[in-house]
Amino acid sequence: MMVPYQILLLAFVVCLTLFNVLLWSKSNYGFYEKPKEVLPSGTDQELLLDIQDKINGLMQTRKTSPEFQSLFAEMKAYSTGQVTTRKSVLGQVSSADQFPLLYGALAPEVFCPEKVRVGTIGDGGKWVCNPWNVPEDSVLFSLGLNNYINFEEEWQKLNKNRNILYGFDVDTQKDETLQSYSQIRGTAMKAKISPETSIALSAYTISDLAKHFNVSKIEILKIDIEGAELTCLIPFLKNYEVCQIYIEIHGGAPEHAHLLAQIAHLGYRLFSYEVNGYAMNACEYSFIHEKCVEKYGGLKVANYLDFEN
Repeated sequence: MMVPYQILLLAFVVCLTLFNVLLWSKSNYGFYEKPKEVLPSGTDQELLLDIQDKINGLMQTRKTSPEFQSLFAEMKAYSTGQVTTRKSVLGQVSSADQFPLLYGALAPEVFCPEKVRVGTIGDGGKWVCNPWNVPEDSVLFSLGLNNYINFEEEWQKLNKNRNILYGFDVDTQKDETLQSYSQIRGTAMKAKISPETSIALSAYTISDLAKHFNVSKIEILKIDIEGAELTCLIPFLKNYEVCQIYIEIHGGAPEHAHLLAQIAHLGYRLFSYEVNGYAMNACEYSFIHEKCVEKYGGLKVANYLDFEN
C-alpha cells in the first residue's frame, strides 16, 4: 500500500510530465498555435548584409582556387556515384507512410554557398539561394498568403524593396495585411489556385493569374496552397520558366515523390529541403532551375530526382 507522501510524489511527477508535454509541443491542450515571429532587428540586418558582402568576395576567390576545385570535384564524384541508388530508393516509395524512405533518399542536387533561411524562425521561413542576386524589379509570386507575410517582408528588407510582389490567397486578406503588403511593393488578390479558371468562383490557374497582371516572367515562385500544388503547379511550369521555387508539398509519400520527379523533369534542381516539424506529410522544398544556377552562384552536383524518366 502506498503511503500518503508517495501518492503526493507520484501526483507531482504526473503533473510535471503533463506540463512538459504541453510546453514542448507548443500546444494549448492539443490545439495548434502559430509560432511567434522572431525577425532580425535592423542592426542584425546591417550586420547580415556586411557579412554577405564579405562572403561574396571570399566565395569568388575560393571557387577559382585549385584547392576548392579539387575538393568540390571529389564531392561531386562521390555524390554522382549515389545517383543510381537514390533513384532506386525513390522508385520504391509506394505507400502513404513511407516518409523515412522518401526523406532518406533526398540530397541537394545543387550546392548553394550563399543559402540562407528567410522569414520567421519556425514555420513560414524558406531556404533560398543567394537572395542578394535577385534582379532589380523582378517578380515574386506568392501563392497562399494566409495573412502571414513575414517571408515577403524579410525578403524585401534584404533586397531594399528590389522586387515586385504579387500575393494570392483563397480568402480576402485583412486590411492591415493588405496595407503592409502594399508598402513592400506588393499587390494582393483573392484567388483560389485551381486547375481551371472560374472567375465566378474566384478560382484561377497560376498562368491566368500571371496573364491577369500582364506578367510574362516570374523570377521567384513561393507556394503553400495546402495540396493544390499536386494538380496546379506542373501545367504552369510547362508554360513559365522561373528561377527559384520554394514549395511546401502536402500529401502521402508517393505524392511527394511523383511531384518532385515532375518538377525535376522540367529542369529544376533541389538545393534544400526541410520537413515540417508539425506534420511528417508536409515538407518544404527549394529548387533552382539549371539555367539559373550560375546566376545565383551555385554549383551543380548530381541529378537524381528525375527518377521516373
